[in-house]
Amino acid sequence: MRRKGKGTELRNQTYKSDARKLAYKMFVKDSKSRARKLNTEAVRFDPITPAAITACLPWLEAALFPWESVPNWKCKDAKGLDLAIWYEQKLCGLCYATPRKSAICIKIILLQGHPDRSHPLRGLIAPMALLATDTYARMLGCKEIEIQDPGPNVVPYYQNLGFSFDQNNRLFIYLDD
Repeated sequence: MRRKGKGTELRNQTYKSDARKLAYKMFVKDSKSRARKLNTEAVRFDPITPAAITACLPWLEAALFPWESVPNWKCKDAKGLDLAIWYEQKLCGLCYATPRKSAICIKIILLQGHPDRSHPLRGLIAPMALLATDTYARMLGCKEIEIQDPGPNVVPYYQNLGFSFDQNNRLFIYLDD
């Protein structure tokens, strides 16, 4: 078990930053991004900032996710992973995941792609967010990722990404060693 106390907050910040950087590197190497002939230099894995919150405000008509609450959550949850996925100046996706008080499971609380069907990362936001969440979860020593309260319309999509339901009706995936 990891110790709490002096240096823990800095360690968590470093883990989050490193997870975003490593996820970006894995994304660049991924054949899906090459197949689309994306300019991978235009893709950014950033924290959720006020600029990201402002950029997602027009999305509110598509889904009522409380993205404006994330800055407050970040203050209260030192282990929460916040991710804004950009292509050039266009915000394409947002994700917030946290282990809360668990050393075993990190939960994806919110995950949303830009509702514009023509954005350049369409269909890649969940896999990209999972790259970052998986990387961060491993740094924390977690063994699984859970999707918290998935909508019925997205369950098949997550199942295609390897998630399944357990006996407690949790949609989750084990992290391979």
